[in-house]
Amino acid sequence: MEKIIATTDLSQNSRAGMRFAIKLAQSGNAAILFLHIHHVLRASMWSDQEYARYVQANKDSLMEELSSFVKGVYRSMKMAPLNYELAVHHNFDTVDGILEYAEKEKATYLCISTRGAGGLRKIFGTHTGKLIIKSKIPVLSVPSAYRMSPIRHVLYASDMTDYEAELTKVVAFAKPLKATVDMLHLSYPYEFIVDKELMEQTLAQKTGYKISLRYQSRDTIASLLQDLEKAINKTRPSVLVMFTNQQRDFFERLFMSSKAQEYALGAKIPLLSFNKMQRKSVKG
Repeated sequence: MEKIIATTDLSQNSRAGMRFAIKLAQSGNAAILFLHIHHVLRASMWSDQEYARYVQANKDSLMEELSSFVKGVYRSMKMAPLNYELAVHHNFDTVDGILEYAEKEKATYLCISTRGAGGLRKIFGTHTGKLIIKSKIPVLSVPSAYRMSPIRHVLYASDMTDYEAELTKVVAFAKPLKATVDMLHLSYPYEFIVDKELMEQTLAQKTGYKISLRYQSRDTIASLLQDLEKAINKTRPSVLVMFTNQQRDFFERLFMSSKAQEYALGAKIPLLSFNKMQRKSVKG
């Protein structure tokens, strides 16, 4: 069974990611675990036993707070609490703690809220940005201002270097939700473009799922992010899917372009990011 881990710092900003994870778990019949990372500073005079007692006492207190917080999220959604797990994990680095616990639990997806209404460039250097870069487990980044809506349409942005392997993961996410899938490629004038109809037939045969192919010519004056925003405004997806790290140059050019900070995608739709270095799908 798939398992979704929704991280929370017990703030109002984290509720968006939790709500998204709840709906995703419900739609895909997946297990859900709400995770909070804590750390306790150690006084120099404490023995190992005393420090362990302080850590445990802090954990017990936070478990009660987490339980109350999660129930409040369910109440705000007018949903009866489903079967879920709670976890408070001790680690001095929040991102390392999340990854450590998620890998131990063999999570299928990590879900985290992104704060503020700024562009995606601003997530780099944050917990979300570090998770996207470091995690072997797919990361769902949900804008804190995001309003929950059905997941009906997935837009997969591809650089066309490993699309067959990537599409198997995209379809694995979309299929349980009965969501449509568009594969978007931002093409340059010098690129050879494969026949759209023939390509769609081939993709359907290989994935067992209908894939709509979209080519969009690059505007050489605009940034990649601006071109991507145009495509999103046309297709209005529920989730944007991207793959990172193996073809790092494409990802960095997309999110580190000079105009990226002006881009407001982070305030619109969730981003599902897969780490290309992780060749095998992570399963719960």
